[in-house]
Amino acid sequence: MLNKKRLWSYENKMVAICMLCFGFVMLDRFAVANLAPFIMDDLHMTNTDLGLVMAAVSLSWAFSGYFGSMLSDLTANKKRILCLAVLLFSACSFLTGLAASFLMLLAIRFFMGIFEGPVFPVAQAFALAQSSPERRGLNMGLISTTSMGLIASLLGAIGLVALAQALGWRITFSITLIPGLVLVYLVVKVLKEPDMTNIAGTAAKGGKPSLRESLVIFKNRNMITSMVFSCFIISWNVGTLTFAPVYLVAVKHLSPATMSYIVAVFGLGAIVWGVVVPGISDKVGRKPMVILFSLLSMVAPLGLILSSSPVVMGACVFIGWSASGVFPLYQAAILGESVDTKYASTAIAGVQMTGEIGGSVIGVAVAGKLADLYGLQAALLFTAGCILVATIIGFAYYETAPLVLARRKASKK
Repeated sequence: MLNKKRLWSYENKMVAICMLCFGFVMLDRFAVANLAPFIMDDLHMTNTDLGLVMAAVSLSWAFSGYFGSMLSDLTANKKRILCLAVLLFSACSFLTGLAASFLMLLAIRFFMGIFEGPVFPVAQAFALAQSSPERRGLNMGLISTTSMGLIASLLGAIGLVALAQALGWRITFSITLIPGLVLVYLVVKVLKEPDMTNIAGTAAKGGKPSLRESLVIFKNRNMITSMVFSCFIISWNVGTLTFAPVYLVAVKHLSPATMSYIVAVFGLGAIVWGVVVPGISDKVGRKPMVILFSLLSMVAPLGLILSSSPVVMGACVFIGWSASGVFPLYQAAILGESVDTKYASTAIAGVQMTGEIGGSVIGVAVAGKLADLYGLQAALLFTAGCILVATIIGFAYYETAPLVLARRKASKK
């Protein structure tokens, strides 16, 4: 009976709902990349066009995430903003299936990014405020990385491609409205508004939020480091996810079905590393995990280029997707433990904004141009270089994990 109560605790239900919200955000976001072999032929798109469509989502996502999250911090009304965002991005995903041209697709995805932007920082604020300190990194990893791997990469890659082959890519997008409506219901019925002023193991402060005070977070060293770090790790992440599917079909001459299974390994890797890396970081520290697993992740894009075996490619993708477990650390855990938690969503969204502009907009656009000029393998070489730069930047962090800091404090006595 006790185990049942623990299983159905509010903390677990909160994490599950936030996982679903962000997972379906990322499923919708990368659906165009996963279905690129179908969409590009139908709408007569180039690799540069594909990069621009992905960049359009990222650009609107970046700014809306920041201002939407700031609004949620200043008004202390995160539940309502999360609910509205889920409803509207689901509607835009449905409209994607109606796109009749590249320009129409570009416009629809731009507006979708506006509504998707606040979901991640607001969902992570729930995790920061409503998680046990010893589970904080783990919960944030489940919400950001494991959810993306399970829903967007694993189920999304296999399920979306299968649906597109059976029903067409347009009907496939129409179906995505259904889970969005279910999620709106769950957010309304289950989630409780988080209290951001009293959070164990953080720099939480009381008092009423103010716009002027919120700007102080941009002076924090970990905040600055994450803003720069995000540009390069997101270039690696989004660039690889955008161009790997079309690379495997066009250059490696794999079938769409085989491609979908390799892409699904990205999801499998994210599921595993999204639990392992943040979980270990709770015990041994955030900083060493950021550095180690960022460096290891050069294996993913390089493995796709150098290997001709789908099995070896899958193994390289799994091992090399370990930096997906770094995302909940630099995007959420480190920030939430470094700044006044009243402004945690703003901090997370600020890092998201710079990463989206520097990585998903500029980085992916550069990767697309390189692909058109020098071949698709150039895009993957570019992403490998980006994750190497991110590794070097990771040395600038200072440690924030509560258990590690407590051990250090105790050892000095």
